[in-house]
Amino acid sequence: MRAARQHGLRGYTYIVVLVMLAVISMAAALTLELAETNARRAAETELFAVGKEFERAFASYYRQSPVGSRRFPDRLEDLTRDPRAPGMRRHLRRVYVDPLTGSAWGAVPAPGGGIMAVYSTAPGAPYREGANVRAAPLAASTPDATATHSYADWRFGYDPSTDLYNRNNIIRPTPNQASASAPRN
Repeated sequence: MRAARQHGLRGYTYIVVLVMLAVISMAAALTLELAETNARRAAETELFAVGKEFERAFASYYRQSPVGSRRFPDRLEDLTRDPRAPGMRRHLRRVYVDPLTGSAWGAVPAPGGGIMAVYSTAPGAPYREGANVRAAPLAASTPDATATHSYADWRFGYDPSTDLYNRNNIIRPTPNQASASAPRN
């Protein structure tokens, strides 16, 4: 009788150990998911900080052009050393890499030539859905002007028709990507 009772206890202990392993595995999976989310949010915060640097650099480059022929840089490297100036003029300390991908940015062409904005080429949807993002007005036919469905929707640049000091100079894409180079009003 005693041997039968111990055999039943051994089966019970095995089940308890399996349940404990399942609980520990679920907790580890949740911890890894939380760590990944925190890392992605930190990268988004860095994306905003670097994006603001690009905004200032594009605005500085554009505003320091001669009044009759204002233009945007032809390359991002022109922001680090302005080829129009006889001396050393920097609008940006260095060309930052995209914090989300670790590679180059996507470029938004300017209406008169050059680059007027950058955007992240990272896949996926941002965790911050339009938080603290002020955008240039979109076309009136756009149903939701504040929705961002991908990181490419966050454009960091300078639009001369908006005021830099109100921080309303993040350039948003139009509903038709082919008209991305059209001027915004």
